[in-house]
Amino acid sequence: MNNPPSPTYLDYLKRLATQPQSSASDYAQYLEETDTRYLLSEGLSTDIFILDYRSKQYPYLSPNTTRIMGHPKEDFQEGGLEFMLYHRQDFAVFNEVIFPEEVRFIDQHRTENLAFFRFSKNYRFRNQQGEYRTILQRNTVINATEQATPIAIFGSATDITDFAEPGKVVHQIERYDPANQQWELMLSKVYYPDIAPESLLSKREIEILKWAVEGYSSKQIASKLFLSVHTVNTHRRNMLGKTNCQNSLELLRYAIKCKLL
Repeated sequence: MNNPPSPTYLDYLKRLATQPQSSASDYAQYLEETDTRYLLSEGLSTDIFILDYRSKQYPYLSPNTTRIMGHPKEDFQEGGLEFMLYHRQDFAVFNEVIFPEEVRFIDQHRTENLAFFRFSKNYRFRNQQGEYRTILQRNTVINATEQATPIAIFGSATDITDFAEPGKVVHQIERYDPANQQWELMLSKVYYPDIAPESLLSKREIEILKWAVEGYSSKQIASKLFLSVHTVNTHRRNMLGKTNCQNSLELLRYAIKCKLL
């Protein structure tokens, strides 16, 4: 039996809106810690927040909100999730791809402590001057239903515009290992919202892919194209990374779907 598709972000919010809303007391433990966390975030130029999906409100926003997000904190407090100034294409990726992916992941790990998982993604957000800044958001689930459905998240937002690759969205999920006190990478995918799927691969990459489909090895392809084997292998790895394919078979399916071959 096929599992039902994971909901998009907007569908998820509509579903939760029918449930009882949370109160500030539900986050007392985290609110008590915010003073210490804020002192740390002040030095790192990071915004700290708590977001309740059911009420679509922020029970807590640090004073850094204005500096990082480019709008008065009051705008977020009054508008809640309705105050959305995300880049349209970035939000489409989050709504239709990233959020459903996180829902599926949580469903698969519902028996574990969700607080040990960290979800990260970057997106472009428009400031008061009309400029898009790239924000890195990281969060953990701090409130969930008995079925492990996320109700609220505790997270941070950092302006990484000067370091981010324009038009590239990175999505990662990590698990914290208390024994080793380290974060273990569970999922990592990249998306290019500004580029159509059929235009994502370069002419050289498509050329190498066509030879690979014909059964040629990297060494044979390198000989035909007067390239080093290392260069051919690098192109093949880059193709997998760009398309979020796990292997050559998935890449072939991607190429056929996008009519690249």
